[in-house]
Formats: sequence, structure tokens, C-alpha cells
Amino acid sequence: REPLFRLAHKRGHTWAVLQWMPALHCLLVAAAGLDEASQRSTGGSTKHTAGNVDIQLLRSLWPQSESLLNASQLDSGVELAGADDRLACVRAALTRRTPVSIGAIGGSITAGSNYAVRSGATHLYHHKLLAALDAIHPVRNGHSLSNGGVPGTGPTYMEHCVHDHMPRRADLLLVEYAVNTDRNPASFERLLRTLLLLPHAPALVVVNAHRWRAVRPGDGRTDKCWNSKWPVDMAANATQRAAQSWGSAGQRDEINSDEDAIADLCRHYNVPLVSMRGALLGAVRSGALSIPAFMRDCKHPAGEGHTYLAQLLLHRLLSPPALTQAPPARGHPHKCRRAPAALAGPLHGESGRESAASVCARGSQLPRFVASAQGFELTDEGRGPGKLGYVASQPGDSLSLCLPFPAGGAAARSPKVLWLGYLRSYEHMGRVRVSCDGGCSCLATLIDAHDTKDGVSVTDVRRVVLRAARRGVGEEREAAWRG
Repeated sequence: REPLFRLAHKRGHTWAVLQWMPALHCLLVAAAGLDEASQRSTGGSTKHTAGNVDIQLLRSLWPQSESLLNASQLDSGVELAGADDRLACVRAALTRRTPVSIGAIGGSITAGSNYAVRSGATHLYHHKLLAALDAIHPVRNGHSLSNGGVPGTGPTYMEHCVHDHMPRRADLLLVEYAVNTDRNPASFERLLRTLLLLPHAPALVVVNAHRWRAVRPGDGRTDKCWNSKWPVDMAANATQRAAQSWGSAGQRDEINSDEDAIADLCRHYNVPLVSMRGALLGAVRSGALSIPAFMRDCKHPAGEGHTYLAQLLLHRLLSPPALTQAPPARGHPHKCRRAPAALAGPLHGESGRESAASVCARGSQLPRFVASAQGFELTDEGRGPGKLGYVASQPGDSLSLCLPFPAGGAAARSPKVLWLGYLRSYEHMGRVRVSCDGGCSCLATLIDAHDTKDGVSVTDVRRVVLRAARRGVGEEREAAWRG
């Protein structure tokens, strides 16, 4: 019996996204590796620093900080120092005691949970970075932080709606998607280019968490996610430690492919990149550090894992790489308020280029577009207003959405693209038919949201090309979803 379709996440990822924009394309990117050198901190003396910050200060500020990275791990964890000009502006603002605005975007690691968002949790890496900056460079009322993480989503969603998830004029943006890219690095490049081209040129740092490999008892599979219920001692089992890898030279592997692709993009655009894998892989493989000591499961860090990420960010922010240009002079903040520099071409040609413009509607913004609904209801399923989405539970239920189409001129004749966000999961899912009526047309599309191959529940998107119907341009057009 076919499961019923739900335009919502059964675990709270209930959103839909409406978008009309010039056609987007796909991109495939390559990957790169790095050496595995790193060793676990022994606690050391109080001279051990991160970004010239005393280790005892960090331990007094951060929960879950009994073990901190040593100098070698900090250096290895900065996988790419990248260009320093934008980060130099942030350091200059901190030195002047000017408030700094930080925005963090990503999946469940950034949001605080893979189930119910706890964006204010103090164990998160960006909150720990904020606490350190407030202590080291205090300002009246403190520096500010906006957590734009959305659990179970990747850049395929965020590239369309990023402006709804970050401060209007952030000084520093943290981007975390290494375990959420879902083998679609094209979307990460489009998101990265969008952020790099923001008019106020904020500093960017990419934060790569890591999916730690595990050998499943019984069948030896390594593509399944370890969690605390597995009947294996991840701390003591030498087979589990040896399974961790950076990838063989000249080859890719499923566990590392997304992370490697993101690293390639950071190198292409010279964007700073900090890496949990770079900092900790050597310690894990040697047995000096066990995975359960800093991870909740194979993807989600525990408080200690967030501490390591925060320490890497603080180190890169406050410790500029050698041989970079001098920071802007104090007293001349206008030197940092410049237009963004022109970007290198997309890594894989025009297919990687960002869209010219986009409009996003999700959650509470959706009802204003609803023309009619039969069976579909707007609900957060008891998980809070950030989880609103339309849910249906019976075959034949339908939802019709009326969208404004550009009026007149060549713009009205060019293709527009609508992106529909939905839950893809391994249970309680079904199929929905997408069609267009009224003044616009599109190819009929069938979305099957039931997916057993990955065993995960994540947000996915479907691209639908819209064209104006011949019988008139400039009137309201209707796109209808019928399930």
C-alpha cells in the first residue's frame, strides 16, 4: 500500500519554498585532500593558546571544554587560510571596540538539533565563538549573533532563502554544510557565490564538520551512520579507528566526497575553511581520541565537538596568516565598506553561476499565496512556529497556490523557475503530482517523496520551469499541487 504524501517533515522539517527566477543549472565539482597530521591536546600548560587566547580563559567561558586542541591541531584544522582582507576588517572592528554582527547558516549542527531547534543552546560552536569575542573584545550590550540554521536542510534550500536566515548586514558569516550537501555541490557553489557578492562584503568562513565512518557489526557496511545504540565499542575498537580516512590519493569515497567538494570550492574562491577532519583525524586514528568523546553520532557533534569547531574559528579569526596584507588602519572603517571584488568564474563554467534574483516564501509566508486547499493544512506538528508547513493525509488532497507573474516585456517571456521544498524520507511518505493552470504552463511532474536508500529524513527540492501562457501576460497565474 502506497504511503500518503505529506508536504511536511514528520520530525519537524515542515516547510515549502516558492521561487521564480532565471533558470539555474547544475554543477559537478572535484575534491582534494590534505595530510592527516594532528595529535590530541594533553591539556598542557596555561601557555597553550588559541588565537592568542589563554586556554584557561576558554575553559572558563565554554562548557564541555575539558579537552582543547593543541597548536598542531589548530594549524591542521585550518584547512585553508584563504584571503584575509575581509577577516582583517572584522579584527579591526573588534580592536576599535565596535560591535560585530555574526550570522551562522547550516543544517542541524548549526541549528542545534536534528529534531527540535534549540538555536539558543550555549553548547553550539557559534555561541561559543560569540562568548569568546564578548570576553576578549567587550562592547556595550555585546556582539550579536543570528542562528539561521535549519535542521535537515542543505544548500539546495538555503541558496534560495538565505536572505531570510541571516542578519541584513552581517560582518561575519559562518557557513556549515559538509554533512548536508547530499552529493549536490552545485548548490553549495551557487550559495557561496551569492554570499561573496553581497553588497556589503561580509567576511566568510566555511565550517566543515565531518561524517565519521563506522563499520557496522555483522555485515561490515561503512555507509550507515553510527550512533550510541550500536553494539560496538567505538572508543576501543581498533577496526573502527582504522576505518577513518581522508580518502585515497586520486580517488573519492562516499563519506568524504561532499566535504572534499566544498574544500575544492573554498580553494577556487580563496575562502577560509576550518575543518574538524583536519584537526582530529590523526588523533582518532591513533586512538588518542575516541569518536564518542566529541560526537553524538557519526554526523552530529556533542558539546566537545562544538568546542573544537569554535576553537578553530577563533584561531582563524584572531590569528591572521603570515604574508598577508596589513589590516585597514584604525580610525578608517570606510576602507572595509567596499563593494565585493569580482569573482573568478564558476568552477565548472556557467552551470555554477548564481541566480540573478530570487523570492522565497516559507512557513507563515505561504498562506497569502494559497488560492484553495482541500485536505492540506498549515501546521507545525507541535514543534514550534519555525516548523510550519502544509500537510496532507488523504489521497486526492490538493493545494493550489496563486503566484504573481512578471507583467509585460521580455522578462515575462523568459523562463522562470519555481522550486518546491518537501520532505524526503524512508517512511510515511508518498507521491504528489505537480501541475500548472491559469496563465502559466509547466510540464507535469510527479514527486515521489518515499526514499529508502539513504534511511534519512531530509528536505529536498524540485525544480519546475514556468512559462507564460499565450492568452495574456501580467495577470495572476496559478500553479497547482495535487496529491
